[in-house]
Amino acid sequence: MKPPGEKQNQRLGTLLLNTLAREMRLWRAPVLKSGCIQGSDISPTQYHEVIVWLREMNGVFQFSSETFALGVCVLNSLLATVKTQLKYLKCMAITSLILAAKINEEDEVIASVKDLLEQSRCKFSTAEILRMERVILNKLHWDLYMATPMDFIHIVSSD
Repeated sequence: MKPPGEKQNQRLGTLLLNTLAREMRLWRAPVLKSGCIQGSDISPTQYHEVIVWLREMNGVFQFSSETFALGVCVLNSLLATVKTQLKYLKCMAITSLILAAKINEEDEVIASVKDLLEQSRCKFSTAEILRMERVILNKLHWDLYMATPMDFIHIVSSD
């Protein structure tokens, strides 16, 4: 790989600055307070477990790494926005991943919500997932195009 020229460096710099500006404007992360995510009864360990589970589900569904990264960003933004009970965490997580897949994956790759729930062995109904989709979209103002770590990796690794 040859070193980038000045024009390539300028393009890379512009891409990074634009992505960083978008991230600064939109990025929200859950805040820990008293050993739990602020506004919830979710501990860091429980959060970590649901992220690991979400990664496993991403593999089961054969979604891309970009979809997983966006799903985690959507979940984080939601957790930073709403008060949450632990019993809803998995529903929020799987719905965040499904929404990310609707943005990143080809339509033929995404199974129906019913099939995804069967594959994940979740005990949620299709209606609960669709209701959670509406909640997430409303709370995040229908803006799920968030900068993810994968975006930065792609920008830096592009020729």
